[in-house]
Amino acid sequence: MNRKDKKRQCDIRNSKSTIWGGRFTSGPAQIMEQINSSVGFDQRLYNQDIAASKAHSSMLTDQKIISKKVGSAISDGLDTIQKEIENGTFEFSNALEDIHM
Repeated sequence: MNRKDKKRQCDIRNSKSTIWGGRFTSGPAQIMEQINSSVGFDQRLYNQDIAASKAHSSMLTDQKIISKKVGSAISDGLDTIQKEIENGTFEFSNALEDIHM
């Protein structure tokens, strides 16, 4: 884990915005964060993950659960992330546990 990840991990550990943030008074032990982190594996599946997220967004739009404007914004954001990954400029972080954060 690099220095930037360690700082982000500390910030996230102290944040209420984590998945577990509202349930516990303190963050998990560092060893649990390392065990739970799947970013190294997940990043290999970015194309499939982005395609699935776009399909889900499209379904939500078709069912009028989200507006076309929101659906387009989601799709555009996912396109941007995909380009950044392919260009090597996207910053994956182990501190976020998995690629979906």
